[in-house]
Amino acid sequence: MTRSQSVSVALGALGVVFIVVAALYALGVLQILTSSTSGPHYKHAVLFVVLAVASFVAANFARPKTA
Repeated sequence: MTRSQSVSVALGALGVVFIVVAALYALGVLQILTSSTSGPHYKHAVLFVVLAVASFVAANFARPKTA
């Protein structure tokens, strides 16, 4: 596995983690770093979805190109 492949896989895995965290925030299960402890935090969920999309885009640019 080349370096660019491993970076691409790592960024893809990070994107999956961000999607899971976003889902937990949207369901109100995850309450880390929030001032209130009740209900879902949709702003945090949207932030993590944006981070996931950015990770997937970066993974696409990092993957090795085929000729």
